[in-house]
Amino acid sequence: MENRQDETAFWLKNGKVTVEGALTAYLTLSETLLQEQNFPHLTYNGLVEFLRHNGVTFGIDMVSCQQIVMNPRGYIGFKQKVAVGKAPINGENAVIEILLEDITHVPRELEDGRVDFFDLGVVRTVHKGQILAKKKLPTEGVQGVGVNGAPIMAKPGRDYRLPHGKNTVISENGLELIADKDGHVSYTPRDVKIHVFDVFEVNSDIDFSVGNIDFLGTVRIRGNVLPGFRIVAAGDIEVAGNVESAVLEAGGDIIIRGGVQARGKGMIKAGGSVRARFMQGAIVEAGVDVIVRDSIMHCTISAGRSINMQAQKAVIVGGLVRAGEEVRTRTLGSPMATPTEVEVGVHPQLRTEMQGLHQRMKDLHQNMDKSKKALTLLDNMAGIGNQLPPDKAALRQNLSATYQHYLREEEELMYRRSEIEAILLDTKRAKVYCLDVLYGGVKLTLGTQVAYMRDTRTGPVVFGITDGELTTNVVY
Repeated sequence: MENRQDETAFWLKNGKVTVEGALTAYLTLSETLLQEQNFPHLTYNGLVEFLRHNGVTFGIDMVSCQQIVMNPRGYIGFKQKVAVGKAPINGENAVIEILLEDITHVPRELEDGRVDFFDLGVVRTVHKGQILAKKKLPTEGVQGVGVNGAPIMAKPGRDYRLPHGKNTVISENGLELIADKDGHVSYTPRDVKIHVFDVFEVNSDIDFSVGNIDFLGTVRIRGNVLPGFRIVAAGDIEVAGNVESAVLEAGGDIIIRGGVQARGKGMIKAGGSVRARFMQGAIVEAGVDVIVRDSIMHCTISAGRSINMQAQKAVIVGGLVRAGEEVRTRTLGSPMATPTEVEVGVHPQLRTEMQGLHQRMKDLHQNMDKSKKALTLLDNMAGIGNQLPPDKAALRQNLSATYQHYLREEEELMYRRSEIEAILLDTKRAKVYCLDVLYGGVKLTLGTQVAYMRDTRTGPVVFGITDGELTTNVVY
């Protein structure tokens, strides 16, 4: 027993154990041992006891330790791995599966061979009891063990809520989202909600015989929308004819099978996409895409994702068009060098939302500060015995619940802010496609990069951002 103690004491003096990340232990024998002619025999049990003296009790590598015991001089001055812990396995996040058909369908081919780009079947109908989304629950993960024997906690998977919207219900087990009535289903990924709406139809023009419309569903207009009128819909808006200087606001998509002639008045705003045959003097905001067949002339247009022109002679000329990811057209600008501005990678709606988040955070912190001060005052009034009159005790309970609500709201706002910041920093998908002609007088802005076109270029010309610099002729 005395020899074992002497052996352990010797190696404690001349050996060093380092632990990295709680999962790996290394042994280093001191170079002073090179000056020793004889030193106590190192046994496997002695080495294990030495490691235990240094707090290494789990995952000891038997093979590595045996190698050191057989030739300790060969490991003097070198770090040798002697123990490996068990790494934790983090849990998997919840998965939400959206069980809705894709709204991008193949265009219908007409009898004469032409293709109707506007008859895409974008209205989706569901029936009561239909499953709209399913959730796979997150997992907790598997706990690890460090080389010191202490547990290493695994990170549990993050839970996500089902996209519960209007006229939908969550099943008893909390894993399915079900339609609560027959109707039109609208899903906007940015809002993370699925809604089921009824449809309101007008079999005429929107004029003084009908008046303005404000409806919690989808609106279908069989005629035109005349100047000065307003249509607001929580779902989609479909117009069979033309839209003049009117206001159209939809939580989903806006489909105009004719065109828009607005002369810089009115507004077309959609949470989803906007489709039209042509646009002149229009002001348009779309959460997803703006899809125009023939021309965009002297308009102010913002799209969260893309602006896409479809006809063989499609043109964008004059005004300002903005898109989060992509602008695609045949012709950009005009031979007269009409000032035309194109901005890509700006995500207009997200920047507006970010501004709103900053204001909400500011207001929330002010309310939290007021609640905290009030709670501190009541705690001081309670004194050592922690006793308050019934009315003051009830007030403290309400304030405490309110403060906890503020904390949860703050967490949600900060999470949404981090999501938006990540999207705004990603400019690798910012592209401008001009497939035929790019005229002088066009100003291009991709992210923070700006280019002024002074001469005419023939297409296809593609602008993008590579390594933070504006590039042309990107392969696509």
